[in-house]
Amino acid sequence: MFVNVELIYNNTYKFIQFSYKVPKKYEKKIHIGSIVELMFRNKKYKAVVVDINVKKPNTVNINEIHKVLFRLTDEQFTFLTYLSVSNFLNIGILLSEIFNVEMFKLQNKNNSRSIDQFMQSDIVKNISNKHKNIFITPTLEICNKLSNELIDNEVDLDFYQKTGGKEEINDFLNSNNNFKNIVILSNNFNYFKISNDVEFHFYDTNNISYKLPKLNGINIIELAILKHKIFGGNFKFYNIFPALDMFDSYEHYEEINIKNDITYIYGNNFEECINILKNKFINNKITPYTNSEILKNKLNEYTFTENLHNKETDVYFLFNPKLSIKNTLNSLRLISLIKELQYCEYKDIKLVLISTNDQDLQEMLKLSNISILANNELKERSTYGPDINTKIFSISSDNEIDTEEYKEYLLGPRKVKDSFEYEIRLILSKNINYNKIMDLFSYTHIYNPTKSRNI
Repeated sequence: MFVNVELIYNNTYKFIQFSYKVPKKYEKKIHIGSIVELMFRNKKYKAVVVDINVKKPNTVNINEIHKVLFRLTDEQFTFLTYLSVSNFLNIGILLSEIFNVEMFKLQNKNNSRSIDQFMQSDIVKNISNKHKNIFITPTLEICNKLSNELIDNEVDLDFYQKTGGKEEINDFLNSNNNFKNIVILSNNFNYFKISNDVEFHFYDTNNISYKLPKLNGINIIELAILKHKIFGGNFKFYNIFPALDMFDSYEHYEEINIKNDITYIYGNNFEECINILKNKFINNKITPYTNSEILKNKLNEYTFTENLHNKETDVYFLFNPKLSIKNTLNSLRLISLIKELQYCEYKDIKLVLISTNDQDLQEMLKLSNISILANNELKERSTYGPDINTKIFSISSDNEIDTEEYKEYLLGPRKVKDSFEYEIRLILSKNINYNKIMDLFSYTHIYNPTKSRNI
């Protein structure tokens, strides 16, 4: 009997799986999802079995499995499958980098299953007296800020992270199983078992620091939602507005009241807008920021900052801001714009809206407008993706790619100027073919696929 394995190691080996022989004594004990011990290049490793009853490899010397340690449950393996294919990774590297295998094997399905969204200001009133409360934060700064807010509201904290190091969280885990309220960093979420007696509070879920850059930008919020789909549990998410590529509903929206003075520059065309703008600020010395390359190129008399958060920025130029296309919201753009406006208010940065249409920023952000657009975005994502169940990766190549072997996943090409554009479209379901997708990843990784979040 022969099986294919992935090493539990921080290298995907370009998604190559390795074949090993199973000793007779283990043949009835080995399954997909079994964690085994073996030798690889004269070193001992743990590995996960991803395929069984494979053909005998055309190799003279075939290494044997040394030991079968335990088996992941079907739910555990399904979750790891969903997470890996959602992020162009394999299960082996996930188990190596963001999971404690010994702890993860204890995770089981829960009877309780709730998932709710709230504004960030609601976090104190949502603290459960019946459950343990684990507050998840994206950065050490926010961890400290939230901890102080909870303490100021007379919440007794048993622990909150101060340094962010592995030793700090390990010391706590080894000495404190009986806690009531703790605040941790998001990269330690997987150290805690989802159980009926725990409520997880994910704070500021739109924060970019929930991404793990060393693992293809895997997002802990997406990970948590996928984990909840499989294992259940009690999850609460706090944000400005939910990113609808991860959430399949929106349950709140706090209308922003723009307190900054807004200067509106309207013109019948772009050139007219530019002339009005120049006349308006002819005697003002300003250091602006804008997302618009067109504005930067046209207003070369100004020295633009490269980032809104640059300490020199004193004016933010918005040019024809769009929150929707064809009456469909772009929730990621909405979140980004609200965060930019909040930052401008905090730093007293002036706002200048330049438009060839009669746009009113405050009107654009009203709940009545956002609701219709958001419902349309949810419908669009449900049909075409990307959303929590459908993952899309974009590929651009100078040459055509042979798609025949992977035509159920690899779509295209679409000719754009001198390049060929393709999409990898993956639908998360229980019958997903993990090994075929790993072959696809191995085949396409040289093109550096990028994960799509926008419609």
